[in-house]
Amino acid sequence: MTVAIIIIAVLLIALLVAVFAVYRKLYYVPRNGKSETDFEDILLKNPYAEETVRNTNELYETPCERISVRSYDGLRLSARYYRGTDDMPLCICFHGYHGSGVRDFSGVARFLMGEGYNVILVDERAHWKSEGHSLTFGIKERYDVQSWIQYANKRFRGDTPVFIFGISMGGGTVLMASGLDLPKNVKGIVADCPFNSPMDEILHVCRKIGLNPTLCKPLVWLAAIIFGRFNVCATTSADEVKKTKTPILLIHGEGDDFVPTDMSRQIHKANPDMTQLYTFPEAGHGLSFMYDTERYKEIVRQFMKECEMPSS
Repeated sequence: MTVAIIIIAVLLIALLVAVFAVYRKLYYVPRNGKSETDFEDILLKNPYAEETVRNTNELYETPCERISVRSYDGLRLSARYYRGTDDMPLCICFHGYHGSGVRDFSGVARFLMGEGYNVILVDERAHWKSEGHSLTFGIKERYDVQSWIQYANKRFRGDTPVFIFGISMGGGTVLMASGLDLPKNVKGIVADCPFNSPMDEILHVCRKIGLNPTLCKPLVWLAAIIFGRFNVCATTSADEVKKTKTPILLIHGEGDDFVPTDMSRQIHKANPDMTQLYTFPEAGHGLSFMYDTERYKEIVRQFMKECEMPSS
């Protein structure tokens, strides 16, 4: 009996160690002194690396105001605010997994600013100047979207048109937020290469790197529950988009092997009346803007114009 208890205890300890290792690898965001512009490992895979570096550095050096809000669970969240024309809408942008606003929106933000829009580039929870240690693939971040909208409506006119942008994990985040009770002045949501189900996306990456998704799934779930204090299966982008009253623009590269394009198709299928989907042939993950900049700009311009038109 004693031997059996020892074996069970050893197995439980081994399981807990494995689950903690998964948490550290998947959900934990280290404070390792990196700069928001220091992403050589990612830029090596980017065929537009030189232009991305230039755009990122220019945006990083552009004067801005540091602003902050308190999240629903008590974290101090930070962002960069770039003032545009006073009577123009506000765009609030949410970056991707282990990303930053100045890199992930280095092209899109500068485009929006050039159009006169006011722009907020959010540091997602646990990233850069925002507090926290765990990212949650949009499960908790969707409520942070609400917090930033509330901040905007207190600071600016409550009828100021607001557009929400997200890329990659940020795309999933803003889509999950679309099912919440958003103010009427939130005119539209733009999601670039979003995932649908956080769990499905994680398991997709597991397959890509040669891990067995069946074995990984319980560890991924337990790591979120025990150490991240959230349920990674709590909702999906499609589930929330079904409930939305806000127009949504979906953009995805057909060459995206990190977040499959079919995920955007699943989201579009969930609510075709409220979503538009545009794909970019051969564009990799998060690279549609760089792949065909003028087409991307025109799609976004047209969508925002339609959203700002008063309904008849």
